[in-house]
Amino acid sequence: MRTAPRRASAIAATLLSLAVATTACSGDDSSSPEGAAPSEGGTTATDPDAPPPLATKATLGRVTGKLPKAKRSKVRKQVARAVDGWIDAAYVAGDYPRNDFANAWQGFTSGAAADARGDKRLMSNQGIGTKISAVDAKTRKVTVDVLAVKGRPAGATARFVLRFATSGDVQRKIVVRGRLFLTPGKDGWRIFGYDVTKARGA
Repeated sequence: MRTAPRRASAIAATLLSLAVATTACSGDDSSSPEGAAPSEGGTTATDPDAPPPLATKATLGRVTGKLPKAKRSKVRKQVARAVDGWIDAAYVAGDYPRNDFANAWQGFTSGAAADARGDKRLMSNQGIGTKISAVDAKTRKVTVDVLAVKGRPAGATARFVLRFATSGDVQRKIVVRGRLFLTPGKDGWRIFGYDVTKARGA
């Protein structure tokens, strides 16, 4: 198992984690799935017989503070989209074999992206990318915990599970799970820290 807790802002992430763990209220259309971002979605683009990509099941978890229902749904979708961007670019989508994962962390802040590049074997398929021919996603789940201040989302924690199988020279079942810490900005939600594990699946 590989694991790496990283935070671009340790204090902010800790406060956010504590906040979403202490006070909770649930609601929203939390069982609605989010579509996977890139059309390849876990198979090579050259396979015309490939099944459709597996959509991420995104649910709303704990909401700390007051946040209108309509805003909850919007935050859930936006955060799930940001998580999907990383999952697809780092693990599931695109052509294999390949050794280029430079675009995997475009949705991260500069500090978190630097951390992720240092953990590239954990935070992407960098270690096996040249030895596999395709990736088949089996499970994509994201639960979004939200911290609201004065009726507006101030931060989010995305608890995720990704299970996939690889084919090619390396045939392996892999599970990536953990937490991503996100902050809203003018360009959308960005990942500023993470606590992620990667291990062989059963």
